Amino acid sequence: MYCMVQSARQQKQFETTWEYFCQKYNWYNDRYAEDGIRYVLLKQQGRLFKKQKVIGTIEFIPYCPNNPFSTVEGRFPFSNLHLVNQYIQRIWEIDKLCIHHDYQRKGYFQQMVRIVAEHARQHHVAMYVTLMEKKLYRTLKMSHGSMIHRHGEDIVGTHSILIPTRIDFRKPPYDSRNKLDPTIGTAMPKVQ
Repeated sequence: MYCMVQSARQQKQFETTWEYFCQKYNWYNDRYAEDGIRYVLLKQQGRLFKKQKVIGTIEFIPYCPNNPFSTVEGRFPFSNLHLVNQYIQRIWEIDKLCIHHDYQRKGYFQQMVRIVAEHARQHHVAMYVTLMEKKLYRTLKMSHGSMIHRHGEDIVGTHSILIPTRIDFRKPPYDSRNKLDPTIGTAMPKVQ
């Protein structure tokens, strides 16, 4: 399950989860975008699943190449790409994407894909731009190949390698059997 961050409590849970990853991997913690839309990935636990634990985060930011706080433009000039300039009003950045290590490779990543699909549908997104960890890039390239586009060289950090990536939503995404991907249009569950 997942939900959009709408309360101070949810924002604090988002920050706690994201900042844990920043500290663990020695990542720079970008400021939280004022116009960002944030989601938390939830694991239900406890009796009758009434308790929920935040196990992942993702932030969407309207793309603006002149934004001095852009998390992508300063490291790779996406604005130099003709296709990006053509759709500039329908492009968003993806930032602060993480899933807690204890929940990786356990099926929760598909929920992140649903969050992206839900956001893309609600906001009529043409494409996303992001700096994606190399392992995640390879995973998405294998599972959603024609939507995932690499631009430029690897950005090598002390603990990770980032790939400048464009995720294309201009055409409906299809699965490996050329059928419409079932994650598009999935209703977002209501969560407290």
